[in-house]
Amino acid sequence: MDTERTIIVLDDDPTGTQTVRQVPVLTGWSVEEIKEEFERNTPLFFILTNTRAFPEEVAQGINRAIGEAIRQTKRPFWVISRGDSTLRGHFPSETDALAEGLGWGDDFLYVLLPAFFEGRRFTQGDVHYLQEQGRFVPVGESEYAKDETFGYRNSNLKDWVEEKSEGRIQASQISSLSIQELEGSNDVHLLQVITQADRALIVNAIDMRHIDRFSAVVARSSRRIVFRTAASFVSSFGGFGKVPLLTAEALKAENGAGGGLIIVGSHVPKTTLQLSELLKADVDALEFDIATYLQSGQGYVQGLSLEIQSRLSQNRDVVVYTSRTLRKGNDRDDSLRLSTQISDGLVGLVSSLPVQPSFLISKGGITSSDIATKGLKISRAMVMGQVLPGVPVWRADAGSKFPGLKYVIFPGNVGEADSLFQAYQKIKNDKNTPQA
Repeated sequence: MDTERTIIVLDDDPTGTQTVRQVPVLTGWSVEEIKEEFERNTPLFFILTNTRAFPEEVAQGINRAIGEAIRQTKRPFWVISRGDSTLRGHFPSETDALAEGLGWGDDFLYVLLPAFFEGRRFTQGDVHYLQEQGRFVPVGESEYAKDETFGYRNSNLKDWVEEKSEGRIQASQISSLSIQELEGSNDVHLLQVITQADRALIVNAIDMRHIDRFSAVVARSSRRIVFRTAASFVSSFGGFGKVPLLTAEALKAENGAGGGLIIVGSHVPKTTLQLSELLKADVDALEFDIATYLQSGQGYVQGLSLEIQSRLSQNRDVVVYTSRTLRKGNDRDDSLRLSTQISDGLVGLVSSLPVQPSFLISKGGITSSDIATKGLKISRAMVMGQVLPGVPVWRADAGSKFPGLKYVIFPGNVGEADSLFQAYQKIKNDKNTPQA
């Protein structure tokens, strides 16, 4: 990798830190904040944009502003737009805006690499797959392709790009690197493919050897590149290698007292299944009734907040979960606005806490981001590592609401049926371990 260039990862929700450790995450993107990371000689840092929670034009504005801020630092960099491994998000509109802000115009190459092995996502023959219950499912046939806001039809990534760009980027303008090329071709050939690619390049990968090979070669390219990838590429390109899971000792609560808090906002079927398994544990379950909240507003939030505080003070662990019936808006943007409104209610539960809980787990991308920025007032977190594969843990900064809090960010689409329970149990067991 070109060590003269800092790697900047724009994360469209906070779950993208799921393959790295000891890396800072900024929740702001002023020129001063970005320049400070350059001055710290930070080799890689994240900027949490949370654009998956916003309408397309807002996402474009955020990416354009970040591009302009990066350009103003006049420092060498690589830029990764970390996106969802199940292909949800504002591609290519937000990444087009990023390139515009950087001053690149159309003079750049998209590299698409959505393989994410911690979440069992693979790309072969230019088709992107999910592994579910031992079966390889083309992503276009999965529940994620039916997403109310970011739905799509195609599993072949060339066709997917044409679909998402509404034909501005034709499948015929897209190159790809096959598994066979990554395994059998020399560096000269791979660099030639990167150099000669027109609008976009698909990178196939079914294990980390393929991503590592591509990372080593692309770092030598002189092309302007906007990487649109899942989190496995970030780990490889940043040179992290295999990151060991955090131990129970590392997760030990330092400042919190009383019970712990788990907030579940995601509505994908996997989250609902994981929630049902978690609720079999000895926890206090409180439903965040969306219909009542939308009718009563802050009065409802205040009442639920007092109930949470009471139970935490009694050393009970509390699970707050949104109603499992998915509420849909009238259209794509209305659905996003509704999700944001619900997230604001959950944020209110955290921002009103007078005492730091012994731990905090948040389930779902939009929920986790809003809790981090609005509820916990985090401006620069440190990624400690992962509690389970694909499940990152942040340490809140000194200026946040609860300095030093270990904040577990659990993606909605990661893990098995009992994974949320496993994460809770790992932290819970540690919490009950006597300290020397």
